[in-house]
Amino acid sequence: MIWIYRNTPRGFEDLSSAEMKAAGLTQVSNRYFFGDSFDLQTSAYPQFLAREVSRGSSAEEAMRNFKEDIPSPYRMEKVGKKGRCGSLTYAMLAEKILGGVIRASDPKSVIIVFTPDDKTWIAGFVAEEKKTALNKLRTITERTCVSLSAQAALALVNIAPDEPIIDPCCGTGMIPLAAMLLGKKTYASDNNYKMLGMSRKNRDILNLNLEFMYKDAFEPWIENCCLVCDLPADRGWDTRTEDLSLKIFSSWIPHIKSFCIIAPTQILKKLPNSIEVTQTVEFTANRTIILGKTIK
Repeated sequence: MIWIYRNTPRGFEDLSSAEMKAAGLTQVSNRYFFGDSFDLQTSAYPQFLAREVSRGSSAEEAMRNFKEDIPSPYRMEKVGKKGRCGSLTYAMLAEKILGGVIRASDPKSVIIVFTPDDKTWIAGFVAEEKKTALNKLRTITERTCVSLSAQAALALVNIAPDEPIIDPCCGTGMIPLAAMLLGKKTYASDNNYKMLGMSRKNRDILNLNLEFMYKDAFEPWIENCCLVCDLPADRGWDTRTEDLSLKIFSSWIPHIKSFCIIAPTQILKKLPNSIEVTQTVEFTANRTIILGKTIK
């Protein structure tokens, strides 16, 4: 059993929850999920893994059953139904039973104690993951990408249907590069040479093998993929831009199997009957993530 701490950036709460649930995890509090397995290396929210170590009928019993050595210094925390907080009481209890040195800043590990069912107390390690797809993607995001964060791009790919991915408006390459890091078969294109230059530079930074094609977004050039795309939109969300997003999406519908797109929320009322929407997730700036499949 593993417990996952979801480190959610502001504005992406719904997307974060969608990704965790898509992975088959069960939510027990605002930021904690649990499951039998979860691949943190490919997750969009991999910073912390809470590994279960011991259980008991009380916090003290869970501590006494804790049989592993604790890297010092460590920090002690408790998790309640409303979130995560420090606790001097639990820290003193852990120090008394387990030994070690408690430190608030820069600990080597964090011990959490919580009771998800009001009966069973669970204690375990929280350790920060370093070598993840997210950290790799972050080496490019601050420099060249502004509209879609590394976390959002990875989560978008994670919740997308399981087919090869096509992004015909790839911009600086955030979504297709995220897909490549997650081991997905990926295709990408754009009709802006400046964006293509940036996407190829980002690809080279990440040492990935992906061809970024110069193509018109309105002219589909591959079949039977999943359209995963942050459809282009003006910050004013005017009618012309709204129709532009819908026009690009509509042109691809006859050629794809499924989709996971970010689009202005207004187009939800204008979607064609040739698709089946299976899920919508609120996103930032009056945009919505729309998942579904095409009806052949």
